[in-house]
Amino acid sequence: MLEAKAATRGPRTKMVDGFTEENWEEEMQNHPFFNQGWKEGKELSPLMQGLQDLKYSPDENTKEELAKSYKEDGNFNFKCKKYRFAIASYTEGLKAMSEDKEMKTQLLTNRAAAQFHIENYRSSLLDCEAALVVTPMHMKAVVRGAQCCYKLKHYADCVTWCDRGLEVDTTQAELIKMRADSVQMEKAKQRDDRKKMAAEKREKQEHSALLDIIRQRGIKVQSRGSSLALSDLEPCHPAAMQKMVRLEEGVLVWPVLFLYPEVGETDFIEEFRETDQFADHLDAMFGTQERAPWDQQGRYMPEAIVIYYEDSAANLVSVPPHCTLAQAIYNTGFMLKAGTPGFILMVRDSKAHKDFLTKYDLVK
Repeated sequence: MLEAKAATRGPRTKMVDGFTEENWEEEMQNHPFFNQGWKEGKELSPLMQGLQDLKYSPDENTKEELAKSYKEDGNFNFKCKKYRFAIASYTEGLKAMSEDKEMKTQLLTNRAAAQFHIENYRSSLLDCEAALVVTPMHMKAVVRGAQCCYKLKHYADCVTWCDRGLEVDTTQAELIKMRADSVQMEKAKQRDDRKKMAAEKREKQEHSALLDIIRQRGIKVQSRGSSLALSDLEPCHPAAMQKMVRLEEGVLVWPVLFLYPEVGETDFIEEFRETDQFADHLDAMFGTQERAPWDQQGRYMPEAIVIYYEDSAANLVSVPPHCTLAQAIYNTGFMLKAGTPGFILMVRDSKAHKDFLTKYDLVK
């Protein structure tokens, strides 16, 4: 039956300008309802522009209608978790300047919720405060405001917001719990603040005592300012970072740098007490059978090492191995630079040693 009807109907004529399998995607893209060119900044089609004007034009809509349209757009974006788009829509709704207090309150509280979801807690709190100006004791705004304060760790303010809401509804479970948590957190915060202040005061006293000791020892320090400051004692050498000189039971403990110009190497000693002799550290470093990678020949032996420093007049000063650090740098021509005493170590009477001495005036 169907075949007979098809045969009598004859060949189907082709629809003029119709969709085909080859062009349907292009045709759909050109259709006003489906065209996405606006995302790239292209002008809307006359049809779509007309629809936009009908919905958003202030000439075609009252303030209340505009505010409602933008609120609906915002709610749609909010449900899609596009919170920044929702914020933009609610903001446009507020710009419509509707006289409807309920609408203005909804726009503010909805925008506060969107701001909260992207962790803009301060902006969210400001919207809650604005909503309460329009509609005092609006519970949604009060709860959101309390949540913002809690997130911002403003626990005392959170308690105030909770009390404000509990005046209206004493059974509001979220506010009751948030208030109790905030009271405990505020106590803990105050306790931590007191500990922090005490620690800062103690640290300040220790730093002041350290600077006094440095002055009393007669140490010359290269200072950035007119007077000695703690920053002048902060090491700048990478190995010495966070290893500033400290006072330990009345004894200064220094970070010390040993330089070996002959081989282009350095050693960093984290704790060199001012009462330590250089010989003690040389024995510990070079008095064993285990050699440094750069001294496999064993040339750097404690008894063969000579020690120098460059004084403030750029002269080379010899330091006896049995000299203490205090004897070397206190009340002498030593100049402390970057908080780290530095000393030059060489092998006695080596060619490098002899060549090095020709560059300086030696002070023994």
